[in-house]
Amino acid sequence: MQRKSVKLEVLIAAQNIRSTDQLPKVAQQLVSKGCDTVLINQSEKEQEFKSPFQNLRIFNYPETGISRSRNRALQHAEGELLLIADDDVELLDGFSEIITEAFEKNPEADIITFQCLNERGEKRKNYSDSSFWHSLRTLMQVSSVEIALRRKSFIRKPLLFDPRFGIGSKIPTGGETVFLSDAHKRGFKILYLPYPIVRHPDASSGRALYQNPALIKAKGAMFYRIFGWRAYGVCPLFAVKKRRETGYSPVKNFQLMYTGIKHFKALDHGK
Repeated sequence: MQRKSVKLEVLIAAQNIRSTDQLPKVAQQLVSKGCDTVLINQSEKEQEFKSPFQNLRIFNYPETGISRSRNRALQHAEGELLLIADDDVELLDGFSEIITEAFEKNPEADIITFQCLNERGEKRKNYSDSSFWHSLRTLMQVSSVEIALRRKSFIRKPLLFDPRFGIGSKIPTGGETVFLSDAHKRGFKILYLPYPIVRHPDASSGRALYQNPALIKAKGAMFYRIFGWRAYGVCPLFAVKKRRETGYSPVKNFQLMYTGIKHFKALDHGK
């Protein structure tokens, strides 16, 4: 039977799902609401877990890395509009209508970013109350679960996540930031709208900078991937601004970030 036309599809990254009982809550939420969903199930071993639900398509891959999972989801996506999600989020009531209406009212937008709440219903960041078109600077603040895409834009100008970045990859942060910066550089129009669509716990590995040398090094690598030689100016600013969050001095922060840059340059040149 031919599938109906899909307006909005949610793309979920998950791991080690072996039965319906292990489906993340967000997948259960979407199934119950009849929302079309793609779930990428990464596992150490080959899995053949299939979906018993018509509106939930599951694809199993014996690999790791959040960016690889995102790319697999984009590969299998069929919706006109796509929402990126993780297995630990909860989508707010009316999220589908908010996203669909946002793209209808802004036909020039290729990507729209929204707001995210924490488990207490508070905004997770100091979001602007006004809409705006993103710059490279503002894209640094966007989280993956805030991102919705117009799929035909990515068919017209194919773009994928860099698999070297993101949780479970060689550089364990920055997957969505690198992706958005690549999109911006290639001329994609990226809009921010001040509407919350998702709830996510405050505890997040992507935000755990405190005395975390590996993550601070990864920030240096991310900045070099995005800004090239200009990262040597960006990193000192970050090192000073985030000194309380890291628990290290600006000098220590910069040393770690510089090490991360060297590590990325070695990866980039295949050494």
